[in-house]
Amino acid sequence: MPSLRFDRFELDEADARLTCAGEPVALAPKPFAVLCTLARTPRMLVTKNALLDAVWGHRFVTESVLKSAISEVRAALGDDPKQPRYIETVSRRGYRFIAGAAGAGASPHAPAESISALSALTALCRGDAALANLIRAVAATLERSPA
Repeated sequence: MPSLRFDRFELDEADARLTCAGEPVALAPKPFAVLCTLARTPRMLVTKNALLDAVWGHRFVTESVLKSAISEVRAALGDDPKQPRYIETVSRRGYRFIAGAAGAGASPHAPAESISALSALTALCRGDAALANLIRAVAATLERSPA
C-alpha cells in the first residue's frame, strides 16, 4: 500500500510509520497492522474474523485482543468511537476505515465494484503479503490507465 494521507496523518505501511503533521505517532505492531488492514479498503466493512486472520494469522485469539488493538489505534489517532472520524464500529460485525483520504493510496473516484473486487482478491491473499501488494499495485495502475 502506498502511503496514505488522511487529515493530518500519514500512514506508510512499507516503512511501518504513522505520522501526524510530520511527527511520529507511537503505535505497537499489532494495532499498526490493524490500522493498515482497515486502510487498505477504505469505506468497506472489514469483519472481525477477517481482521483477526489478517493480523494474528491462524492463532487462537479472542475478539478482546482486537477490541484492545482498535482502542490503541483510536487513542493514537485521537478518534472518538461515539463520533468517529477515522474508525467506525459496525456493531457485532467489524470495523470500517472512514477517514477522508488524500494520498496516493486512496481513489475517491474508483467504482464500488472495483473496490469490492480488490477487497475480495486481497482477502484471498491474506497469508501472502507480497501477492496482496502485487494485486493492489496492479489495481492502482489499472485505475490510472485511460479506459
